[in-house]
Amino acid sequence: MSTVVVIGGGVIGCAVADRLIRSGHKVTLLERDHLGAHASGRAAGILAPRSELPHEDLAHRSGDLFPELVDRLEKDTGIALEYLSSESLTLAFDEKEAAALRKLDGRQLDGAACRKLEPALSPEVVAGALFEHAHITPLRLVEALARSAMMAGSAIREGTPVSSIEESGVRVVGERINADRVVLAAGPWSAGLAESAGVELDVWPLRGQLVALRPVRALLTRIVSWRKFYAVSKPDGTVIVGSTEEQSGFDARPTAEGVEKMLNIAQLMLPALNEATLERAWAALRPATKDGLPIIGPASGRPNLILATGHNRTGILLAPITAEMVAQAVSR
Repeated sequence: MSTVVVIGGGVIGCAVADRLIRSGHKVTLLERDHLGAHASGRAAGILAPRSELPHEDLAHRSGDLFPELVDRLEKDTGIALEYLSSESLTLAFDEKEAAALRKLDGRQLDGAACRKLEPALSPEVVAGALFEHAHITPLRLVEALARSAMMAGSAIREGTPVSSIEESGVRVVGERINADRVVLAAGPWSAGLAESAGVELDVWPLRGQLVALRPVRALLTRIVSWRKFYAVSKPDGTVIVGSTEEQSGFDARPTAEGVEKMLNIAQLMLPALNEATLERAWAALRPATKDGLPIIGPASGRPNLILATGHNRTGILLAPITAEMVAQAVSR
């Protein structure tokens, strides 16, 4: 079996480490900050196979892996992942949006039926479509994957930034780590590291801002979405509303404009949120690609370098299938 270095301690890197160590590989995961420090630990955790992906097959395949994965991780690690299968309701505020919803395979509803299911919805909602979705607490998933990998023998080193990828390993400060394979799962930082290996990678950071609101009373029993925005109730009683998509370089700070936009969207969908307490606002840098699809597999001209990046808004959802695909690539 191979010796593998995984670069990146987000959900993708941790899922890959867990999958590879269970296949008998010797795995070391290197994270520049701490596990789940960036997009993975700041996501809402919606698992929506009818997602933003141009092709949904990958999302459905990954979504199908979650029940078994969650069951194993909770049993092995003792970490409750707060995984919940539920419905999501996609909203339309005008006839053009309603017509677009009718092209989808969800259960079609008029505005009154939407409000019967979710009474807190805006009276301006004219139609909706109901889908089967799920959600999970992302940071708990990252922690469980990492703990599972460590329990099986993987080494995980936080606070260890990689400076370059070399022919047979990586270099960190004051040290070279040899490896048969390197898996690059460093999110929007992947492009710079790939360049050190002579590989051109078109991945860049896309900032998404979110807010957590605490309503006066429980408002939602389902995930609610409109366009690319969503509201989801979490087990702690908050409603998470997200998210923006902004070109901001590597600036991961929330802005007044972004927070205002999320608050306006929240109140558009659920007017009663105007009474909610703003608990926190934050931002995440997601790894974006031109076609909206992740980049998974051996790098061109560098078969010992396996890419696992560019997941944009779907990193949590696609973590299980990405780990499977990387395991196949490593074993070839």
